[in-house]
Amino acid sequence: MLVMRRIAVVALIPLAGIAALGCGSSVATTKPKTTSPSTTAPATTTTNPSPSTTSTAPTTPASHQCTASELQPSWPGIGNGASGTVFYVVDLLNSSAAPCVTGGYVGVSAYDPMGHLIAASAMREGTGLAPPQTLTVAPGASAHFTVGFPDVDEAAGGTACSVTVGALHLIPPNKTTEVQIATPISTGYPSLCGSSFMVGALQSGASSN
Repeated sequence: MLVMRRIAVVALIPLAGIAALGCGSSVATTKPKTTSPSTTAPATTTTNPSPSTTSTAPTTPASHQCTASELQPSWPGIGNGASGTVFYVVDLLNSSAAPCVTGGYVGVSAYDPMGHLIAASAMREGTGLAPPQTLTVAPGASAHFTVGFPDVDEAAGGTACSVTVGALHLIPPNKTTEVQIATPISTGYPSLCGSSFMVGALQSGASSN
Protein backbone atom coordinates (compact mmCIF):
# COMPACT_ATOMS: atom_id res chain seq x y z
CA MET A 1 0.00 0.00 0.00
CA LEU A 2 2.85 2.30 0.75
CA VAL A 3 4.39 1.75 -2.63
CA MET A 4 1.24 2.59 -4.49
CA ARG A 5 0.84 5.98 -2.73
CA ARG A 6 4.30 7.08 -3.75
CA ILE A 7 3.67 6.31 -7.33
CA ALA A 8 0.49 8.32 -7.29
CA VAL A 9 2.25 11.33 -5.86
CA VAL A 10 5.02 11.16 -8.37
CA ALA A 11 2.57 10.90 -11.16
CA LEU A 12 0.73 13.98 -10.08
CA ILE A 13 3.79 16.22 -9.89
CA PRO A 14 4.38 16.53 -13.67
CA LEU A 15 0.77 17.31 -14.29
CA ALA A 16 0.86 20.06 -11.73
CA GLY A 17 4.02 21.45 -13.29
CA ILE A 18 2.47 21.43 -16.68
CA ALA A 19 -0.58 23.26 -15.40
CA ALA A 20 1.60 25.82 -13.73
CA LEU A 21 3.60 26.28 -16.88
CA GLY A 22 0.53 26.81 -18.91
CA CYS A 23 -0.66 29.50 -16.60
CA GLY A 24 2.68 31.22 -16.50
CA SER A 25 3.18 31.38 -20.23
CA SER A 26 -0.05 33.13 -21.01
CA VAL A 27 0.74 36.49 -22.72
CA ALA A 28 -1.51 39.41 -22.04
CA THR A 29 -2.40 41.13 -25.33
CA THR A 30 -3.11 44.86 -25.08
CA LYS A 31 -4.67 46.62 -27.99
CA PRO A 32 -2.74 49.72 -29.05
CA LYS A 33 -4.35 52.92 -27.97
CA THR A 34 -5.60 54.85 -30.92
CA THR A 35 -6.09 58.56 -30.98
CA SER A 36 -8.36 60.25 -33.48
CA PRO A 37 -6.87 63.14 -35.43
CA SER A 38 -7.73 66.62 -34.21
CA THR A 39 -10.91 67.98 -35.72
CA THR A 40 -10.64 71.44 -34.23
CA ALA A 41 -11.83 73.99 -36.85
CA PRO A 42 -9.61 76.97 -37.48
CA ALA A 43 -10.72 80.09 -35.72
CA THR A 44 -12.71 82.48 -37.88
CA THR A 45 -12.97 86.20 -37.43
CA THR A 46 -16.24 87.93 -38.33
CA THR A 47 -15.95 91.59 -39.14
CA ASN A 48 -19.11 93.63 -39.09
CA PRO A 49 -19.12 96.18 -41.94
CA SER A 50 -18.97 99.68 -40.65
CA PRO A 51 -22.01 101.77 -41.47
CA SER A 52 -21.63 103.96 -44.53
CA THR A 53 -20.91 107.58 -43.78
CA THR A 54 -21.62 108.75 -47.33
CA SER A 55 -25.05 110.21 -47.93
CA THR A 56 -26.42 110.53 -51.44
CA ALA A 57 -28.58 113.54 -52.05
CA PRO A 58 -31.45 113.13 -54.51
CA THR A 59 -30.48 114.37 -57.92
CA THR A 60 -32.63 116.58 -60.04
CA PRO A 61 -32.88 115.40 -63.63
CA ALA A 62 -31.38 117.80 -66.09
CA SER A 63 -33.84 119.87 -68.09
CA HIS A 64 -34.33 118.89 -71.70
CA GLN A 65 -33.78 121.02 -74.78
CA CYS A 66 -36.65 123.36 -75.60
CA THR A 67 -38.62 122.14 -78.60
CA ALA A 68 -40.72 123.98 -81.15
CA SER A 69 -43.91 122.57 -79.64
CA GLU A 70 -43.03 124.04 -76.22
CA LEU A 71 -42.02 127.51 -77.37
CA GLN A 72 -44.86 129.84 -78.26
CA PRO A 73 -43.49 132.71 -80.41
CA SER A 74 -44.86 136.22 -80.57
CA TRP A 75 -43.67 139.62 -81.70
CA PRO A 76 -45.33 143.02 -81.58
CA GLY A 77 -44.34 143.93 -85.13
CA ILE A 78 -42.94 147.24 -83.99
CA GLY A 79 -39.35 147.77 -85.08
CA ASN A 80 -36.60 150.12 -84.11
CA GLY A 81 -34.50 151.47 -86.98
CA ALA A 82 -30.72 151.87 -86.92
CA SER A 83 -28.38 152.49 -89.86
CA GLY A 84 -30.76 151.28 -92.55
CA THR A 85 -31.90 148.22 -90.58
CA VAL A 86 -35.09 147.79 -88.58
CA PHE A 87 -34.81 145.45 -85.58
CA TYR A 88 -37.75 143.43 -84.26
CA VAL A 89 -37.88 141.49 -81.00
CA VAL A 90 -39.36 137.99 -80.98
CA ASP A 91 -40.47 136.38 -77.70
CA LEU A 92 -40.46 132.64 -77.09
CA LEU A 93 -42.77 131.61 -74.23
CA ASN A 94 -42.32 128.21 -72.58
CA SER A 95 -45.89 126.94 -72.71
CA SER A 96 -45.06 123.52 -71.22
CA ALA A 97 -45.30 122.42 -67.58
CA ALA A 98 -41.56 121.79 -67.19
CA PRO A 99 -38.42 123.91 -67.53
CA CYS A 100 -36.35 123.51 -70.68
CA VAL A 101 -32.88 124.56 -71.76
CA THR A 102 -31.96 126.59 -74.81
CA GLY A 103 -29.39 129.11 -75.93
CA GLY A 104 -27.51 130.30 -78.96
CA TYR A 105 -29.23 131.24 -82.20
CA VAL A 106 -32.66 130.44 -83.52
CA GLY A 107 -32.82 129.37 -87.14
CA VAL A 108 -34.92 131.95 -89.00
CA SER A 109 -36.29 132.04 -92.52
CA ALA A 110 -38.55 134.74 -93.97
CA TYR A 111 -41.70 134.23 -96.08
CA ASP A 112 -43.85 136.70 -97.98
CA PRO A 113 -47.59 137.11 -97.21
CA MET A 114 -48.44 134.49 -99.87
CA GLY A 115 -46.29 131.85 -98.11
CA HIS A 116 -43.36 131.94 -100.51
CA LEU A 117 -39.82 131.70 -99.15
CA ILE A 118 -37.82 134.90 -99.49
CA ALA A 119 -34.34 134.26 -100.86
CA ALA A 120 -32.39 135.78 -98.01
CA SER A 121 -30.12 134.12 -95.47
CA ALA A 122 -30.06 134.75 -91.73
CA MET A 123 -26.70 136.12 -90.58
CA ARG A 124 -25.76 135.76 -86.92
CA GLU A 125 -25.18 139.03 -85.14
CA GLY A 126 -22.25 139.14 -82.76
CA THR A 127 -20.54 135.99 -84.07
CA GLY A 128 -16.96 135.76 -82.81
CA LEU A 129 -17.62 137.61 -79.57
CA ALA A 130 -18.46 135.98 -76.22
CA PRO A 131 -20.16 132.60 -76.66
CA PRO A 132 -23.96 132.67 -76.30
CA GLN A 133 -25.22 131.85 -72.85
CA THR A 134 -27.20 128.76 -71.93
CA LEU A 135 -30.70 129.62 -70.73
CA THR A 136 -33.09 127.64 -68.56
CA VAL A 137 -36.63 128.77 -69.35
CA ALA A 138 -39.13 128.04 -66.58
CA PRO A 139 -42.78 127.21 -67.35
CA GLY A 140 -44.56 130.44 -68.23
CA ALA A 141 -41.28 132.32 -68.67
CA SER A 142 -39.80 133.59 -71.92
CA ALA A 143 -36.60 134.09 -73.85
CA HIS A 144 -36.23 136.55 -76.71
CA PHE A 145 -34.03 137.45 -79.67
CA THR A 146 -33.87 140.18 -82.29
CA VAL A 147 -34.27 140.04 -86.05
CA GLY A 148 -32.91 142.90 -88.15
CA PHE A 149 -34.34 143.51 -91.65
CA PRO A 150 -32.67 146.00 -94.02
CA ASP A 151 -35.22 148.62 -95.06
CA VAL A 152 -32.98 150.44 -97.49
CA ASP A 153 -31.55 148.97 -100.67
CA GLU A 154 -27.97 150.18 -100.63
CA ALA A 155 -27.24 148.58 -104.01
CA ALA A 156 -30.05 150.62 -105.58
CA GLY A 157 -28.77 153.91 -104.22
CA GLY A 158 -30.56 153.89 -100.86
CA THR A 159 -34.11 153.34 -102.06
CA ALA A 160 -36.68 151.73 -99.79
CA CYS A 161 -36.93 147.94 -99.84
CA SER A 162 -39.93 146.53 -101.64
CA VAL A 163 -39.96 142.88 -100.47
CA THR A 164 -42.69 142.31 -97.87
CA VAL A 165 -42.21 139.93 -94.96
CA GLY A 166 -45.44 138.19 -93.99
CA ALA A 167 -44.19 135.45 -91.66
CA LEU A 168 -41.15 133.96 -90.03
CA HIS A 169 -40.32 130.28 -89.64
CA LEU A 170 -38.29 129.55 -86.51
CA ILE A 171 -36.22 126.51 -85.55
CA PRO A 172 -35.03 126.36 -81.89
CA PRO A 173 -31.32 125.72 -81.28
CA ASN A 174 -30.28 122.05 -81.61
CA LYS A 175 -33.63 121.11 -83.13
CA THR A 176 -34.96 120.50 -86.65
CA THR A 177 -38.69 121.13 -86.28
CA GLU A 178 -39.86 124.63 -87.07
CA VAL A 179 -42.71 126.78 -85.85
CA GLN A 180 -44.33 129.57 -87.85
CA ILE A 181 -45.11 133.04 -86.58
CA ALA A 182 -47.14 135.49 -88.67
CA THR A 183 -46.48 139.21 -88.88
CA PRO A 184 -49.03 141.30 -86.95
CA ILE A 185 -50.98 143.01 -89.73
CA SER A 186 -52.07 145.87 -87.47
CA THR A 187 -48.55 147.28 -87.49
CA GLY A 188 -47.92 146.67 -91.17
CA TYR A 189 -45.50 144.30 -92.84
CA PRO A 190 -41.75 144.61 -92.40
CA SER A 191 -39.78 145.14 -95.57
CA LEU A 192 -36.68 143.36 -96.71
CA CYS A 193 -34.22 143.65 -99.54
CA GLY A 194 -30.85 142.20 -100.32
CA SER A 195 -29.62 138.69 -99.67
CA SER A 196 -29.38 138.61 -95.87
CA PHE A 197 -30.86 139.75 -92.58
CA MET A 198 -29.54 139.71 -89.02
CA VAL A 199 -30.45 137.37 -86.13
CA GLY A 200 -29.27 137.99 -82.58
CA ALA A 201 -28.54 135.41 -79.87
CA LEU A 202 -31.21 134.33 -77.43
CA GLN A 203 -31.51 136.42 -74.26
CA SER A 204 -33.25 135.68 -70.99
CA GLY A 205 -36.69 137.12 -70.26
CA ALA A 206 -39.40 138.65 -72.40
CA SER A 207 -38.92 141.75 -74.52
CA SER A 208 -39.91 145.13 -73.16
CA ASN A 209 -42.06 145.92 -76.21
